[in-house]
Amino acid sequence: MKIVDLRSNFTSKNDVLIEIAGTHIYYAEEKMIEGERHLFLFDYDRSTRRERTLSDYFVEKPGFVMHYFPFADEILMVMEDGGSEAWLLRLDKSDGQNQKVAQVRFAGSYADCCALDANHVVLYSTENPRDATLFREYKRQTGFTRAACLCSVETGQCWSVQDPRVCGGAGLLPYTGGGEPQLLVLQPRGTEEEKRKAYRDRRWLSGPVTDYIWTCPLQGFIDSVKSGAAKAPMQKVLQASTEGLVRFAAQDENALYFRALYFPYDDQRILAVNKHTGLKREAARLNLAPGEKDARFVIDREGRAYKLTALDQRKMHVQGILNSTADFTYDTIYGQFETCFDDRFLLLRDELGDGEEVYLFYTVCDTKTGKSKNFEGSCAFQGDVLVLF
Repeated sequence: MKIVDLRSNFTSKNDVLIEIAGTHIYYAEEKMIEGERHLFLFDYDRSTRRERTLSDYFVEKPGFVMHYFPFADEILMVMEDGGSEAWLLRLDKSDGQNQKVAQVRFAGSYADCCALDANHVVLYSTENPRDATLFREYKRQTGFTRAACLCSVETGQCWSVQDPRVCGGAGLLPYTGGGEPQLLVLQPRGTEEEKRKAYRDRRWLSGPVTDYIWTCPLQGFIDSVKSGAAKAPMQKVLQASTEGLVRFAAQDENALYFRALYFPYDDQRILAVNKHTGLKREAARLNLAPGEKDARFVIDREGRAYKLTALDQRKMHVQGILNSTADFTYDTIYGQFETCFDDRFLLLRDELGDGEEVYLFYTVCDTKTGKSKNFEGSCAFQGDVLVLF
């Protein structure tokens, strides 16, 4: 396990950790210089312990909010102030050169965004006073209150997204599968509690309440939007009707992981879909054996799953059940379990509040030596690297 402490580099709550990529860590910092707002992008190389300034942008509008999307060779930024325009900036990671800047305008007010690759962004917008009539007609025809458009960083051109799955609120997650860019499309129907309620009230429903998981070649999605097609060429991967739910949980280099729950038996499992072949399999069961003590299950964002069983008021047993062989006990006084590195180092999280602000504390426990280290602040991890900031 490697710990990189960047807390002295992060001087403001507005500073953002963008990506952990091999030995490089990218982050953004905002500073006021002679009364002007500047945005700096930094590259920290943990192998040399040196920080490099990639860029310095003068932020013209004080209300601009920044959204960062890292890719293999570039970082894409979306700058917006909640209005009807956004700036798209593409930055080269190697030399910090600004490869492209595009200003895009759209109907309604900014609501959300998702970068598909270093050149394409999906922007979502909702009704504003200027375009109220347009959105009322849009809702009458489609039933949706939120519109979506695909924007090109290269040209600044925008195309309206027609696919009802995207306009209806499906989440978009780019990934690489089979050596090609792919798009995971997540279409859940409400929260887990809302789906449980739908199951309890199923006899009164006019139709099924279904979660859908789709995949689509990224270029196929982009081409379909640009051509004005009513639907993108998506392939359904998983679905769960009123009797259950399916939710995206995590991913690693080779698989996408989903939590699936069947309400009649409270049967819960992790399903894995191979990114390259599409092969589906049951990866782990999240159920208790008859007579077994109560336990909870944790899935971290890299696809490691654990079963946590309370032995008494202070002792918690951790057992790895997917992509982990962890098997040990820790003292809950240090905080709540987050994940485990190398099947040895526990990461525990605790928070304290004074009524006005919440303070985060993390503890790393070495289960072999029994030693622990405490840190105040936020953290992020990738593989065996833990970054404090």
